Amino acid sequence: MDKEQRPSFDGNDEREKAMRRLTAVLGSTAAVCAFSIPAASANSPAQHFEQDATGDVLDCGSVVYSITSGSIKLVLHEGTSASGNTNFTGTVTTQAVVAKDEAGNVYNVRGTEWFGATENAQQGTFQATFTAQLQVVAKGSGRVDNVKVMEHITIVNGNVKEFDFGTCAAP
Repeated sequence: MDKEQRPSFDGNDEREKAMRRLTAVLGSTAAVCAFSIPAASANSPAQHFEQDATGDVLDCGSVVYSITSGSIKLVLHEGTSASGNTNFTGTVTTQAVVAKDEAGNVYNVRGTEWFGATENAQQGTFQATFTAQLQVVAKGSGRVDNVKVMEHITIVNGNVKEFDFGTCAAP
């Protein structure tokens, strides 16, 4: 669906509600991580995880894709400076993720999500950013749907910026 064909958001659209919930969850998660991470040196190694993606769902409005196989890799890093400032970053990448729509058509899901947060202990400020770029790809016809989201939260004066250019809600 082209941008011109998408309905405008009026606060009652299910996709907009999902994005608002996602923003709240990510903001809360980032805040908890930033304020609760243990004191670690800025040089602590990144942590690597892999998680099965089977059973996850990608909601693209008129089409819902169910993940039938594949995994996601997560790389997380956290640190604390000598002055008490904290940082947290994570990257999620798809690994051979396969999805089916309601009609049984098979697709590949490819892409990356990144998030990060910092807290300045001296100023009492916090900021977090989330980006997602996922593509639903059909064999022989290319991309059919996508997630393109960038969100930024700054806690100084409650400033929240959100940009959503995709056809799907971020998972």
